[in-house]
Amino acid sequence: MKTLILPFLFLLTFVFSCKTDDSEILEKNVASVDLYIAGAENNQACYWKNGQKVILQNGTGLYATQIIVQNNNVYVYGAMTSEYNSGLTSKHLYFWKNGVKYNLDEYLQDVPDPSPDNNFGISSKMIVENGNTYFCGYFVNFNPLPNQGIYSYYFWKNGIKTLIAGNNEITFPGSYNLINNEIYLGIRKNYQSNPITWDTGFYKNNTYFPLATDSHILNFYKDANNDIYAYYRNLFTNQKYLKNIQTNSFVAIPSNPPGEIVDVIFDGNDKYYIGDNFYYKNNVLVMFNDPNGFNRIRGFMVKDNQIYTIRYKDGASIGVLAKVFINNTEVMSQPITMVFDPNVGGLLSIFVD
Repeated sequence: MKTLILPFLFLLTFVFSCKTDDSEILEKNVASVDLYIAGAENNQACYWKNGQKVILQNGTGLYATQIIVQNNNVYVYGAMTSEYNSGLTSKHLYFWKNGVKYNLDEYLQDVPDPSPDNNFGISSKMIVENGNTYFCGYFVNFNPLPNQGIYSYYFWKNGIKTLIAGNNEITFPGSYNLINNEIYLGIRKNYQSNPITWDTGFYKNNTYFPLATDSHILNFYKDANNDIYAYYRNLFTNQKYLKNIQTNSFVAIPSNPPGEIVDVIFDGNDKYYIGDNFYYKNNVLVMFNDPNGFNRIRGFMVKDNQIYTIRYKDGASIGVLAKVFINNTEVMSQPITMVFDPNVGGLLSIFVD
């Protein structure tokens, strides 16, 4: 059963024995949802459901970077704080399903021991669909078997490995997504020198499709009309593009934004373009201007036309807060410390069910 998010949200309105129209609308819209926030507190991976903290099993020294809830099942993805702190790509990765912890090097088929010398990597994104969990990653084998490439890319569905592609050329993966039960993986390949250039494309399951040059794929999306888009950036010009990969047409991204657009969210027929302290709904700009300075977006989600955000304070330092907002109404605050502090903590992922 869904529960009301943080009943104390409306305490101030009761003090004055009345409710504003805005608070009535907000209460109506959030009364049927559960709000999940994942992160860490006191160097312990955890999440909060409607403000109530849940400590994740064997999560000491770990942080939770993604949370997804589906059919009353809670999935959390996390990694080692020490690897985040060192600046190294995390190789010790974990996920929890309903509180049960799994080491990915044990859960995923044929993943080697996660030592720094092993040439493999797992994407920082977990996908859950219809009760199935998906991860994507790569292996580098400088002595491949016949018919195998030096660079091999795979996805795992419920831990079972499937080859996406193998290649003997230098390649770099971009983002991946699951659309219509098919894996889309961005890739950079065919590097040339004088001048430096490369091809950018994607694998749809096992078939390669060229897309652009000198670019890097940031994500794939599907809209309400079942059209599929690639979101990518030219690494030399920093120009970003949103391209329909079925019709080869482009969607205009808002021009001259007040800062870099760092993410895109598709919600039905609406597109949200997310920046550091602003977002566009289609072409309408919304700037965050919290009087206490909580404007830096760390998590953003849309549900039923309501905007849910995790926001940090401008110029945040040790001892400040992270806050959660529904539209511009604060519903949660949490002390945070940075990753170089032994009591690392923060709010890193948001999900509305």
